[in-house]
Amino acid sequence: MDADWREPQSRRRAVAIWAMIWSVAVVVEVALHILVPRSALRADDLPAGARFLLLCYSLTVLTLFSALLGAVIKYAGATLSRLIPARLGAPWFGRGCTVLLVWLVLVLYGASWGLFWQTGSFIDSQVFIFLAPHPLQVIHWVDLDVALIIIAAAGAVTFVIVEWMPRWMARQSLAFHQTIIRIWTRLIGLCLSGALLGQLYSTWDERQYTRSGLVYLRNQENDSGPFAYIVSDLKKYFTRTADELSIDFGFEIQQRPIVQLNEYVTRAQQSQFQRWNVVLLMVESLRADQLRPYGGSRDVMPAVEALAQDARVFLNTYTQSSHTNYATITPLSSHYPLRSATAHIYPRNPTYPRVLIYDLLQALGYRTAIFSSSNENWGGMIHYLETGKLDRFVHAANSKRPTYVMQGDAGFAAWVRETKHAGSLDDRATVDEAIQWIDGLGNDAFFVALNFQNSHLPYPIPPDFPRRFGPAQLDFTIRFAHFPENRASVVKDVYADSLAYVDAQIFRLFQYLKANNKWSNTLVVLTGDHGQAFYEHGFASHASAIYDEVMKVPLIIRAPGLKPGREDRLAQHVDVAPSIFGLLGLPNHPSFQGIDLFAAPPNPNRSVYMVAQTPDAYQYGIVRSGFKLIYDERQREYLLFNLATDPDEKTNLATTQPDLVNHLASRLNAWRKLQIDYYSDPTLHKREYPPILKD
Repeated sequence: MDADWREPQSRRRAVAIWAMIWSVAVVVEVALHILVPRSALRADDLPAGARFLLLCYSLTVLTLFSALLGAVIKYAGATLSRLIPARLGAPWFGRGCTVLLVWLVLVLYGASWGLFWQTGSFIDSQVFIFLAPHPLQVIHWVDLDVALIIIAAAGAVTFVIVEWMPRWMARQSLAFHQTIIRIWTRLIGLCLSGALLGQLYSTWDERQYTRSGLVYLRNQENDSGPFAYIVSDLKKYFTRTADELSIDFGFEIQQRPIVQLNEYVTRAQQSQFQRWNVVLLMVESLRADQLRPYGGSRDVMPAVEALAQDARVFLNTYTQSSHTNYATITPLSSHYPLRSATAHIYPRNPTYPRVLIYDLLQALGYRTAIFSSSNENWGGMIHYLETGKLDRFVHAANSKRPTYVMQGDAGFAAWVRETKHAGSLDDRATVDEAIQWIDGLGNDAFFVALNFQNSHLPYPIPPDFPRRFGPAQLDFTIRFAHFPENRASVVKDVYADSLAYVDAQIFRLFQYLKANNKWSNTLVVLTGDHGQAFYEHGFASHASAIYDEVMKVPLIIRAPGLKPGREDRLAQHVDVAPSIFGLLGLPNHPSFQGIDLFAAPPNPNRSVYMVAQTPDAYQYGIVRSGFKLIYDERQREYLLFNLATDPDEKTNLATTQPDLVNHLASRLNAWRKLQIDYYSDPTLHKREYPPILKD
């Protein structure tokens, strides 16, 4: 590809080489469209002709991007060659730069198709922000085998493009070059014509408002390949306005000024509070219906069931998010996790206030700790959690105990731990750490939060733990968001075994507290960070759409002297911290956005808010007065469900009840705008806490 462009024959050969590279790219793109489910070419809701036009659009965008990337790569290689002296091997540096850039582009291209295969979403700016800081953890939880295939395939194709094809084309005749160029130009003309016809098909006159036009545009934006998705992302970025949310300013908004820690401590010390120990248990992916009080049909977690018999069980509890980096911190902070219009990575030393349970309890003389089987570097969670008020903070990235990865590669596990990209701790080790720490406290009051991870997909448990539900060996692979749909019942059994293993570790912790006379003065809260899907709505796992199989979680609270029972009232994770403080007899902290479930009477018009900002879904939701409204930002549509008559969320009522959609959407949009506006304005962080939209 280093032809002398002053010679016509060299120019023709270079164009022919480019045409051949383009042909290879087209073959790959078409093959992926054919093979990967949910691609535009396999859109069953469009006629065959419309799907062909979508393919033409995909190839047209591919042509534009490949030309742009080719120019950038050639310029970068040439520039590097000029900057480096010849005696240092400038040509080799230039070629090396070209090889590296081509390989990186192909890796991202393959990764984007791989993500679409599993989640139905290509890589865009929001996805890149979400995944880029922790690529090794993505490999750990998702697919090491797929990742290695993509990397190897990208290397092979890079060799073909950069080395083999130019040499092969140099040996071909001038007539062959002319034939290749002629075919190439005609194919590009066909693709461009098809793309233009597709625009007419979807937008001509009133057609943009018809179902076929809307479906075509939706497939064009979301399912027409990685480069088409980038174009869609750019369009959204440049057309997004600050006033895109429809807001009703008639809502009552509560704004609360910042209170210094010593002021709160003074008030708290005057309250004669109960100095009980506090244990907060967060179980990964624990959907509510796995427990008998929530409709479960089998004894999956006997220790948790026994706890529920002696506790207040809230039967209608929602997590605030479908993904861990948003969901896990909410019970500790009583702050909604929505902080920006795109995926939020917690920064070091954030300007916005965060008052966590242990910040206040440590100031009141408690010993405080977090023991997490998870890697808290994910999404920058560690920056949010490390407030300086923890006596002990152990997680997968700093524990000296062995971590596990899905493939059982101990060497890889050791390496990623050292680079702060560790997999997960076994929950047995996490409980061991917690018991060891509590054992050294004597009679000091303590707060401890434990985060269990063995119930994270693909649900690993040690070989010495007996399985009661699922087989020990599978004849298929469980991937993060993709496994055979017809094997969902088997996967759910494997999931149940992982919950049983977590339950066994919880039982060990409870037995220790009872044997050491700590149980009688310990408050215990157990919940899940989110639930888990098994294709109830066409997807698996979590970090995706905010349907109830992912958003409804158990909330079990046991406290000394608290009367056991069950409550149907609407609850959410922002209520955990205020409820703990209410049971302890401590005053509510003005930072909390939730309510004390034991003090505030049930409100039939209460609102629950939720959010998902991940590669799988960008959705926002509200539950209020028995209805649930979801806004899907990518699909640009509302989904409305009557939870009383349709608890499985199968019938979308959005088109039949537009007034209710507008009412709920106005409140949901107001909440979104209040949250995003607050976190985008550092001047507010210095004088007030995040606002509350009153019910």
